[in-house]
Amino acid sequence: MEIEKIIISGFRNYLDATINFNKSTLVIGANDSGKTNLIYAIRLLLDKSLPESDLEPSEADFHFELNGKQSEVIRIDLHFKEVREDAVLSTLKGKVGEDEKCVLRYSAKREDLSYSLHCGPSVDELEELTGRFYLKYLNLRYVKSQRDLEKYINTEKRQLLKISQENRSEQEAEEDKEKLQTIERRLTAINKNVRELHYVKGATEAVNTELSKLSHNLSSYAVHLDSGAIQTQQFIDSLKLGASTSGARVTLGGDGRNNQILISLWKAKSEREFDPESEVVFYCIEEPEAHLHPHQQRKLADYLISELPGQTLITTHSPQITARFSPESIIHIKSKSGRSYAASNGCAKCIDRAWDKLGYRMSILPAEAFFAKSVLLVEGPSEQLFYTELAKALEIDLDYYNISILSVDGIQFKVYINILDAMEISWTIRTDNDISNITSKKKPYKNLAGINRCLTIAGLKKIDHAAATTTHADLLANGVWTDCSKKVNKKGIFLSKIDLEHDLSEEMPKELLEYSLKLDQPSAIAYLQDKKAIRMREFLSEQRDALADIAHGEIARALHYCVQQAKV
Repeated sequence: MEIEKIIISGFRNYLDATINFNKSTLVIGANDSGKTNLIYAIRLLLDKSLPESDLEPSEADFHFELNGKQSEVIRIDLHFKEVREDAVLSTLKGKVGEDEKCVLRYSAKREDLSYSLHCGPSVDELEELTGRFYLKYLNLRYVKSQRDLEKYINTEKRQLLKISQENRSEQEAEEDKEKLQTIERRLTAINKNVRELHYVKGATEAVNTELSKLSHNLSSYAVHLDSGAIQTQQFIDSLKLGASTSGARVTLGGDGRNNQILISLWKAKSEREFDPESEVVFYCIEEPEAHLHPHQQRKLADYLISELPGQTLITTHSPQITARFSPESIIHIKSKSGRSYAASNGCAKCIDRAWDKLGYRMSILPAEAFFAKSVLLVEGPSEQLFYTELAKALEIDLDYYNISILSVDGIQFKVYINILDAMEISWTIRTDNDISNITSKKKPYKNLAGINRCLTIAGLKKIDHAAATTTHADLLANGVWTDCSKKVNKKGIFLSKIDLEHDLSEEMPKELLEYSLKLDQPSAIAYLQDKKAIRMREFLSEQRDALADIAHGEIARALHYCVQQAKV
């Protein structure tokens, strides 16, 4: 049994949204885009840890339009597919269709702040439920994102102990020394007895088994349910606000390891509570990357995908975790005009098909791009270096605007565009004005590859081959380059007059000659084009201060357009 989709109407920042899910689904999006509200909508129907009182709506739960109009009704429809489990079928008897589908609905009215629950084989066949009795067999296990309280308390605790220790009299210090010796003897005996308890051994072995799967570095690290430490001073230093489960205290370590231990403990506990014969469990974890370095974030993602026995839903701000998910399993929550929605209605096959076309380039499309508001696509690493440095010189903070600059490693812009379009991420292109020799019907021509590339991406008709003698200068003189640029610029496509190196020779001629130590522009251009990325880096290092002078030139237009798109 899986959640197929959710349809949310009139709830918080969702006016009307349909969001599809996969078995393992990742939810990403900017802050305040609506990720938490999406999770909460699911929790209203499936999280048995939410008390009944939390199901009662407040005025603020009803969607507000920008014009001040407020929704009168909240409706949350959770659609399930492949409902085959006997326990669920027995509990929802008559409410599952022959197609193995059913719908759970939460609805609320603003006029009296009342709510009701319904269930049925389709939205047209819903019956009101008397309560959430189904949660005994169909429920959600949820781990929230805020898990760093202990860090703050431990810091304050250590400072408090230090001050108190320094303020003791000599007599008090001597008395404490004798008491510590007594504590040490008793503590050793207590820890030995605690660890030998059979149920303690069983609980810790379960946690440590899950913990060892996360990292080779943790293979020798063991979690103990005991008084905190074997040595007396460690015992004192370990005085803290402790975590507990089923009455057993768990001694934790640093925040990153605490996060791993917490999830390991949670998973081990969930497995022991979960009976696959009598219930269906969905798992939801918010921001599991907290306090973990990149390698462990990736490992944690693999662990959550492969180890949890049911359908999983994870929210994240981590590119490392995002890289572990197939794009068709990523929900990109967007917000426009005060309304949240999912790009391509959530998990979508169109994203997966576009991703497959990337081929080997899949490894060079950084997951960071999925978090961008706007992406500047360029042909190669030298252009990527240049525009990154140009942005700094023009005091354009790419991170502030959530802009990524990506190299497509060639001219295959279309496959990148397909994915960005499916994710509803705006893009801008800067490409070379390539011209190549071609023969048609035994006659030589010039193929205007760069111009036609731009026209094709813009959805416009390509132009015919040019005369065999056509040069870049001819295209500028006869207006072909200008006409093409006027058409495609408005769609975020910018065509170089020739290529970046030639364009720099026009806008930064003196600087290019100074860097190359050549006497003429053609020689300087050829020098820069040889070992492109290496020499571009050198050129930018030497001439960085002069980049601000080309802020209003042709080269910078693509960058300015990308910024404007990010501001929309």
